[in-house]
Amino acid sequence: MKMILLDVDDTLYPKGAGPFNLVTGKIDEYVMSWCGIGIKETRALRNRYIDIYGSTLGGLMRHHGVDPDHYLDKVHDVPVEELLCADERLREIISGFEQDMVVFSNGSTGYVRRVLGSLGVLDLLGDLFTIEFMDYVPKPRTYPYRKLLELYGVSPRDCVLVDDRLPNILTARDMGMKAVLVGAEASVPGVTAVPDIYSVAEITF
Repeated sequence: MKMILLDVDDTLYPKGAGPFNLVTGKIDEYVMSWCGIGIKETRALRNRYIDIYGSTLGGLMRHHGVDPDHYLDKVHDVPVEELLCADERLREIISGFEQDMVVFSNGSTGYVRRVLGSLGVLDLLGDLFTIEFMDYVPKPRTYPYRKLLELYGVSPRDCVLVDDRLPNILTARDMGMKAVLVGAEASVPGVTAVPDIYSVAEITF
């Protein structure tokens, strides 16, 4: 029996249709305020920290003394409930999976619960492996994948990652997981590409 690892933002809803873009804007605002720099310097700093640490947060924690929970509260303070609504088709798809499911998201627990609640699927996805449980080390770094595997006592070959970001998918593939890239048409070796989350129901795991 395989375990399905489900990403949330831009995976469970159409890319760009939910709160993730607002979160990105909030990150810019946080960096500008905390570091006292303009938007151009903020973008450059963020790109550097993402390259080195995998996330803006990683660099802020290491070099600027930022408390990760304070950061997450601020950047996830977006109107999720105004942007997303219950998706009965999504609920039907998720209800049809016989495999165990774990939400595997770089978002915070509180934020992810709000997104899943707004989509009407929170009760179907009780296991949340979010950034706090990753020790604030995000996908696509291998650390959170390995920690999840150890926590649930499963091997990579028993897992399927469903995610919209190719770097996250490639890490999963390279570790031996089955990988499903949502929102893509292009063919990537060892990766199943589907146009949307609803198409995942057509895949045989």
